[in-house]
Amino acid sequence: MKKQLILLLFLVLTISCSKDDNEDSSTNAEEPRMGNSAITNIYATGTVAEQTPEQAKKTIFGKWDFGSSSSSARLASKNECNIESLEFTDDSYLIGISVPSSESISIYGTYDFKEENDKVVSVQLSSYFEGESVMVAEITDIVVEENNGIIDIAFNLTLKVDLGDYGVPCKPEFLNKDYAAEKDEPMEGTLEADETSNHYKIIGKYLATSFDGSDGSNLNDLLIESCVDYSYNYETQEEIKIIDEDCTSADTIQLELSTYGTYLYMELTQKTPLYIEQGNWSFNEDESKISINDPDGESFIVTISDLSESGMKMTIVDEEDGDDFTGIYVWEKR
Repeated sequence: MKKQLILLLFLVLTISCSKDDNEDSSTNAEEPRMGNSAITNIYATGTVAEQTPEQAKKTIFGKWDFGSSSSSARLASKNECNIESLEFTDDSYLIGISVPSSESISIYGTYDFKEENDKVVSVQLSSYFEGESVMVAEITDIVVEENNGIIDIAFNLTLKVDLGDYGVPCKPEFLNKDYAAEKDEPMEGTLEADETSNHYKIIGKYLATSFDGSDGSNLNDLLIESCVDYSYNYETQEEIKIIDEDCTSADTIQLELSTYGTYLYMELTQKTPLYIEQGNWSFNEDESKISINDPDGESFIVTISDLSESGMKMTIVDEEDGDDFTGIYVWEKR
């Protein structure tokens, strides 16, 4: 899969109304709009402080857009850092942050719930840096409501780290505040994705177990690629491959696909991403192929085979420069 180096200073992998305790909350109530879909309820609403972790996970699930015209988020000026997007899957999160005079950055990781009396006090966002788990931020006062068919979230965010220590020029006062955002629409097929559907099976997190390239490359070649330098010998007209022995190579390749059309392709070492590619994906009509739209605006097709609840195979053909290259990934679902 194509990949590019993104300026990411640190990342990680592993990314209702009050009721009586014996009464179920709105997040567990049957939602007719979900039909037979096995995807997490995209219509769940409620006050997270009044919910159990299981209920709260459904309430925050989804992709939240802070730049929509109907959002009531307090937008920062062009000279300030600000959150652009926030997506929660069933066990990970992804925050997009705009940085003045720089590329936007992304923070990816896992989240957990702080509880008191079996109710959620806050959502804690964690990340990895140099192999160590770091608590990045804490989110409190979360309320999700639906009005006229639009689902909005409101919450307060407090950073638990100084982003300046990681080279991100974002002062805490620019990000530590109240936010509001509108929930994006999920991708087509979400409401029809029962447990037998390819859509349901493909959503989730994967680790690459093998790679077979038509040029003879394998998974290990991909893992060490970030530590490889190339030079060209004009006398012999050969490309020379030099491995930097002091470089720390990747030990894992991870792929995550969400039902909101987001994909993340990452190469990690000690759970800390070295490379990450973030973009959008979609199925073709018979769900045998997916279209990838990468950050550069380019699109390419990936053929899916052997798709099951435990994994899949991806075949990618690259026809750039007139040389066809075929790469076959085998992914194990986690």
